[in-house]
Amino acid sequence: MFIRRIVFAAALILAVGLLLASAVPVKATGTVIQKTLYAGEVSATAYGFGNTATSITSPGPTLNLVEGTTYNMTVYNVSHNMDHSWEITTSETVSTSPLWGAGIDISAYILPGGSGSVTFTPTQTGNFYYVCTFPGHIALGMYGKVVVSSTIPEFPSALTLMFLALAASGMAAFMAKQKSKIKRFF
Repeated sequence: MFIRRIVFAAALILAVGLLLASAVPVKATGTVIQKTLYAGEVSATAYGFGNTATSITSPGPTLNLVEGTTYNMTVYNVSHNMDHSWEITTSETVSTSPLWGAGIDISAYILPGGSGSVTFTPTQTGNFYYVCTFPGHIALGMYGKVVVSSTIPEFPSALTLMFLALAASGMAAFMAKQKSKIKRFF
């Protein structure tokens, strides 16, 4: 019974430690992460972006990115008769210079039924926006938020290490108490 308790406690500590370590975003090294958005109409008077051609919203979905990770963004224009574009900016306004070069057809535009792609790497953390640069489209709701979080080191975070140290010391105290109970029993 004593051994089963120790094995169970050790397994529980390991599982919680791994869960904590995996919950924090990690920079993807050596890979390019594919992201896709769809640009189109929400209604006759509103435009937007979506994760699918049938889920277009205004504003569009939030993009969660990790600093230092490389992304390839593809935007499909599912509009029937309207040109669109895509770029990341610091505010809900058109920029002539997209952050990190993250712009798709910002002056030539993506034709209806067409698509465009760009590869970029966020180099700073914070809250930003993606917008359609076609005149008047931002006012019609064609934007979304971009949240760039920081990378974490390739080793366990301080919180994970602290949890594991506390768990190990608690386990040692538990085992010492169990041994004293066993000695008194015999």
